[in-house]
Amino acid sequence: MKYKIIYTSDLHGNEEQYKKLAELSKHIHPDSIIIGGDIAPKDFNLEEYIEKQREFLEYKLPELLNVKGDIDIFLIMGNDDCSANIDILEKNTDYDIIHNKRTKLTEDFEVAGYSYVPITPFGIKDWEKYDLRKDKYETGENHKNYNGYKSTKSGWSYCNLRESEETIQDDLSDYIFCKNPEKTEYIIHTPPYYTSLDICIDGTHIGSKSVKLFIEEHKPYLTLHGHVHETVNMSGDFKQKIGDTVNIASGNDNRSNKLSLIVFDLYDLNNINRITL
Repeated sequence: MKYKIIYTSDLHGNEEQYKKLAELSKHIHPDSIIIGGDIAPKDFNLEEYIEKQREFLEYKLPELLNVKGDIDIFLIMGNDDCSANIDILEKNTDYDIIHNKRTKLTEDFEVAGYSYVPITPFGIKDWEKYDLRKDKYETGENHKNYNGYKSTKSGWSYCNLRESEETIQDDLSDYIFCKNPEKTEYIIHTPPYYTSLDICIDGTHIGSKSVKLFIEEHKPYLTLHGHVHETVNMSGDFKQKIGDTVNIASGNDNRSNKLSLIVFDLYDLNNINRITL
């Protein structure tokens, strides 16, 4: 059996990259296209950010992802996407939004998605949480910004993440994620910590320790990640293994019109290709 997948992430509304994704799909006829977060453009001022992203998701994205043929499209949002607009994605029957959900890929495999990332230095906090449970009790200075804004239908709402009890570690302990990991493909925006998939431009590792612990404990079949645009250039590799689990990052950078994506057969993880168009 075969099941061909095109995977990418972090397009951030780059229309040239979306067009290349659609063109490739018409050429190689995948069974599914998966986009692992940061779907919408972000180069707006805060006052218009939510509405401009909403317009893109409602009007432009369906046009850009209008691929011919019987192709399943799976999406998750990333930390630069406004969660207040997720209803626009969910009402479009051309694609499945799989954050905090699992759904069937084939008779043998399911796919599950997760959008949250560890707390960043940035101001938009829709998709940020404490990473480990113990992180809630850390003190002192670090590179994280706990104060910021979350999107709502009526605009931005101020938030202080220090007041939250929620963690990525707790989320990943849910049955949605722990069920049949050996037969599940996980789409997780943040990469696992201290790997070749989470190296930012200054050489520091910014991935999730909880995601790495989840992989070590549950030994999933495959994980696909994004979030850190430059990691492939920094590490020289788009994949690695944690135990027997294959972990992949697209390493796509929306600031270039060159699109980086992953093409593979779900039933043959020994032959995974990263292509730049």
